[in-house]
Amino acid sequence: MKKVMYYMAVSAIILFSGTLAGCSDDNEVSFVPDDVEDVIEGPSSSDVLVLPTGAAFLGDSIQQIKTFSLSDNKIKLVTVSTTQNGHISVLGGYKDQSAVYIYAKPDDDDNYRLSDEQIKNILEKYYVVESYVNDTEIVANIMEKDGIAHGADYHKLRISIKLFTPQNISTKLSIGRGSIIAKNVCGNQHTASSISGTIKYIDSFGKNFALTSETGYIGIINTPASQSIEARLAKGNILFSLPQSTKATLSLSSSSNVNAHILNSSNFKGTNIRTKVEGALNGGGYKISANSGLGVINLKWYQNNQND
Repeated sequence: MKKVMYYMAVSAIILFSGTLAGCSDDNEVSFVPDDVEDVIEGPSSSDVLVLPTGAAFLGDSIQQIKTFSLSDNKIKLVTVSTTQNGHISVLGGYKDQSAVYIYAKPDDDDNYRLSDEQIKNILEKYYVVESYVNDTEIVANIMEKDGIAHGADYHKLRISIKLFTPQNISTKLSIGRGSIIAKNVCGNQHTASSISGTIKYIDSFGKNFALTSETGYIGIINTPASQSIEARLAKGNILFSLPQSTKATLSLSSSSNVNAHILNSSNFKGTNIRTKVEGALNGGGYKISANSGLGVINLKWYQNNQND
């Protein structure tokens, strides 16, 4: 097992409609805060899709692991929320087992060190930590408890939640400040929201996507839909990285810039100006809409193994 920055390379790649990997059935400005990390740890491309358990993967901040048999639990939806800063990763394609890994470390002072026992005590005393299966849904929720006065032992924690799931699932993901990354998930409905940070869907598919953040970055990479993709940012950049055969109806607007240099008279009919793109790509199809109040929207062709 090895640490993979920004993405997890999934071993099995299945083409969807000849363009989508992973699913069966120029003026760029970054507004991502400097201290928001974007890290996923997972198997390398040569590994089989089994739950990682090596020390190099788990690191020194793992606090909880729960596994669920997929033969006993027909998972169709993953719901994850945390009010804390940190990361949410959903990695699809697992067939035998699903799992929730929860990590925690101090968030109030980068130089402060807490023992594993201290962190566990803080989690138990000051935080609600839930991870369970409810019928066909995996739920993971982490938030501070209400009505608990902060004692001398209190420290704010940065929370990371990694889920290993089947491929054919919908996702409902929410975080305070940090990153949300989903890869190789192919359910009907996908929603993700954050106050600040990164939201990425990679090598995925769905009927509808709704992705929103106040400040940060949204990336939709090799991830088409059958009905619609909607991305909204008050401040930050949005990237659509599309297979060249994509048929879509585009509605993109930004007060700063919309970079859509891939569009030309042979593949697009409509309006293509500095702050707005509206029209039909390759004859039209599912709806792609995006708005960035202050930031750049980039429309590019997908390159193999592109993840950002």
